[in-house]
Amino acid sequence: MTTQGCHTGTNFPRRLLIGLLAGAALLVAPLQVWAEPLLAAIVTADLPRYKEAHKALAQILEAGGFGAGKLKIMVQAPNADKMSIANSARRADSAGAVVIVVYGSRAAQALASEQLNASLLFADVYDPVALGVVKSLTTTGAEVTGASNKTDLGSLVGHLLKVTGAKTIGVLYTKDEGAGDQQLAEIKASTGVTVKAESVRNAGEAVAAAEKLAGQCDALFLAESIAVMQQGPAIVKAALAQKRPVFSQIPDLVRAGALLGLEADPDEQGKLVGVHALQILQGQKAHSLPVRTAKKVTLMINQGTAAQLGLTIPPEVMSAGQAVK
Repeated sequence: MTTQGCHTGTNFPRRLLIGLLAGAALLVAPLQVWAEPLLAAIVTADLPRYKEAHKALAQILEAGGFGAGKLKIMVQAPNADKMSIANSARRADSAGAVVIVVYGSRAAQALASEQLNASLLFADVYDPVALGVVKSLTTTGAEVTGASNKTDLGSLVGHLLKVTGAKTIGVLYTKDEGAGDQQLAEIKASTGVTVKAESVRNAGEAVAAAEKLAGQCDALFLAESIAVMQQGPAIVKAALAQKRPVFSQIPDLVRAGALLGLEADPDEQGKLVGVHALQILQGQKAHSLPVRTAKKVTLMINQGTAAQLGLTIPPEVMSAGQAVK
């Protein structure tokens, strides 16, 4: 009876074995696909300052043991509108990203209310508390943290007034885009300065708006709005054609001809957030990591532009900054 029972059921063990092997394959396959953790980066509008920060982040990760073969990095460069940024984050989250890194105030602001499984890190963000991205710099309140590029705009305005004696400052920005709104408010708070503002919706409007604004003011401030940053050098050229100095906190704009700039280093921003990324990949939680602030901040002074405009840089301003020609 035992032999007969085995004979009549000889196909059953074979089918069972095939089923078990198929099930095992399904279980093993995801482990092979996700053997390396995934970090996703959102480089909004593909701006050079964000690419520089991302390069520095990648260097920190490699130095910390998460180079090629140990970590997958997914890079997306969406347009600056909220929907494009949110869709990039959702795509990364669905792909199983452990960490999503965003660069710039616009991207951080766009994702402030997104429900993500991944930890959210940000770099090169002007004021993450005012943007509503974190509750405070020390206690973020969620699985989000990063690095802020905020510099002392009041001191930059003070240096400008010493150099130019400007009575009216024009601010070129994009309304409802966090960093620009914040910087406009700070300049308006500067004592004794009349402020005129012009909002641009896209890069195509920026140069013409700057030319219009330059005719109404003594100096022009370029805010950290995407559309303004995309046309930074062209705006500086247009302003100088009207003998109007430009000042800003946008990195490298002084080298493009702006008179003054108080710049946080994008490379440092990438390194600061890279350390956070390492900590999270090693098991720490984003909410336990305070927001890091810019330490490498430089007052940049373009002596060539000053000479072109017939301006003299006072010794106290020159001693506080770094000159370029």
